[in-house]
Amino acid sequence: MRLKEMLEQLWKSYRGSLILLGVLLVLNLLLFTALQQFIAPRVAEQESRFLQEQAEVRQLLHKQGATAKSPEQLYVLATQDLAKFQQAVPDYQEFTALIEELLVLSSRANLNITQISYRSEELPENLLLKFDLNFNVAGDYKQIKKFIHSLEQSVRLIAIKQISLQSADNDGVSLRLSLETFFRPGSRES
Repeated sequence: MRLKEMLEQLWKSYRGSLILLGVLLVLNLLLFTALQQFIAPRVAEQESRFLQEQAEVRQLLHKQGATAKSPEQLYVLATQDLAKFQQAVPDYQEFTALIEELLVLSSRANLNITQISYRSEELPENLLLKFDLNFNVAGDYKQIKKFIHSLEQSVRLIAIKQISLQSADNDGVSLRLSLETFFRPGSRES
């Protein structure tokens, strides 16, 4: 009998807490059942589908010859690319040859460059000299197109920064070009 009296005393003293505890226990059982019956199977299905698609992607990459590269491999490739770029950059003494090449390319397109202005800038962090060149040419559209194409096909590192076209006299076109190129510093005679 002592147990029955103790339970009654406990019920009278902590009725609210015991009801709350019972509700939480029932709620916990309901959530566990829902998790096991509905959510877990869906998660397992999606995980299985993800693993299958991941295997398909890996198989596709393997067939195409692509492989995932580690950061170390990417660093080595970047270093090799940078070395190739450094080898492709000519010495400063080649600057006059660049000007000559621009004049030859314009002449082949039946255009005439009368004046080229340039500005140089040292890039000490890259051990390079950057040159911005600006000039105008005038001619018909076909000549301009041929000249730009020949610039793009040049073996020199020339970037066309800006192109400006305007109509000129006699149904011609006036072209204003802004180019950028790089050289390795050497003995510069001013």
